[in-house]
Amino acid sequence: MNLKPTLIIAVALSILSLSIWELYWRSQTDHFKAGLEDDRYLWAKERAKVETATTQDIVLIGSSRTGFNFNTHVWEEVQGIKPINLSTDGKPPGPFLDDIVHNTSFNGTIVIGITPVFWFDKANNTWWKGAQKWVDHYHDETYAQKLGYFLSKPLQRHLVMLTSSELKFYNDLDLKSLINRIYIPGRIEEERMLYNFSYHDEDRNLIMFPAMINEPNFAKKIQYVWSGFLPYLPEYETIKDDMPEIFEYYRNVINLFKARGGKIIFVRHKSEEEWNKHTKRMLPREKVYDPFMKMINCPSYHFEDYEFMSKYTLPDWSHMYYTDALKYTKDIVTKMIEDGHLQSYKN
Repeated sequence: MNLKPTLIIAVALSILSLSIWELYWRSQTDHFKAGLEDDRYLWAKERAKVETATTQDIVLIGSSRTGFNFNTHVWEEVQGIKPINLSTDGKPPGPFLDDIVHNTSFNGTIVIGITPVFWFDKANNTWWKGAQKWVDHYHDETYAQKLGYFLSKPLQRHLVMLTSSELKFYNDLDLKSLINRIYIPGRIEEERMLYNFSYHDEDRNLIMFPAMINEPNFAKKIQYVWSGFLPYLPEYETIKDDMPEIFEYYRNVINLFKARGGKIIFVRHKSEEEWNKHTKRMLPREKVYDPFMKMINCPSYHFEDYEFMSKYTLPDWSHMYYTDALKYTKDIVTKMIEDGHLQSYKN
């Protein structure tokens, strides 16, 4: 029996089906974009740059607000040097600071974006362990893993159908996510499941989808997820006894870094009052942030103190839209240079 025609037809139908599938998702331009998945492999590639970084270099660490709000291309235009972007979506920066201090000789400048619920938390909690897995991956990554990542990059860059994330957003396009979107009575209601609302460029800058400002109902889906857990954040009185341990841990790490000539600058990005009222209830500035900054004696920029940091409206209450982030980055880098905390390397 000649199977050759059958094979040709099967291959042709597969290519046609995949092409139609890809074209369909490409038509959803406000919600999807082809690009590298921001996973531990891409982060490890950026982390490797710290090994040869000099005293002139800048390393950015922080959670998603740092990824959304700082743009490394604008930063380079203003200061003359492009930061190493180690910000991470949905992960605390503590393990990354610890890794840089204890596992490298870097003594340049680290800019840390502060999301209080991520920063002022004890090490080895669930979030911390998730970030530590990325650090461990960087140090343990095999040649086979590096090769696999290298071979997957061209497909990720050009095929929207491969959109996925380690965070498992509800609207990822992997098979598991597609199955999860099938309505089944009793399944978790769709509105409480977090949608991906951004993509990133090759420098790991997070860029918010246009739908977040063009489609108010889409932004409300994200707000609804935040409103599902924010009211359950604990009161300060229930966690205040943890603060001395947290402060002391960071004090030791920061002092080690400063002792070898490094500098750390802290940035408390804006959150809207719908989010911030819960942060203030759990971690009031006058009892946590301000005493911490006084103790470590590092430059600090808090959005409540600067008009240029607080003037933007955040579509999801927590992150800046792309065009605002460009202006915000220019303003804050300019301010840091004016204050003498950064040096300009522009010709």
